[in-house]
Amino acid sequence: MIKQDYLIRMIQEIISMIVEALLYKKRIRQKDWEEYDHLTRQVLGADTRELMGMSADELTDRYASQPDGMNKLELAAVSMLRLSEEVESDNLLLKSKLRQEGVCLLKYLQQHSGNYSLQRDLVIRLAETH
Repeated sequence: MIKQDYLIRMIQEIISMIVEALLYKKRIRQKDWEEYDHLTRQVLGADTRELMGMSADELTDRYASQPDGMNKLELAAVSMLRLSEEVESDNLLLKSKLRQEGVCLLKYLQQHSGNYSLQRDLVIRLAETH
């Protein structure tokens, strides 16, 4: 139980950091990004770069039925959105795919997680307007 609570708090902290960076167009320092990537790998079993090749459906199939699956899906979603910001502008296809898959996951969470998030809604709207 304590481990589960710690994991949820850790996921929420990472999500908040990424959402803040997305909303305010802040760059994440390389050291923080490496630490975040390490934590993401521990939580999701895949690092942020592996997320580039995954779809929202694959992630939903993998995590939705787990006890902390909705938190993991939200972490994957905001990671994809943040990665879309980091992808070079000459790779528009990958940038667009990451943004689309991230938004798809966030919309799934809004409908199926059992709780509405204003922060999540803002991130969806921001991603859809860019």
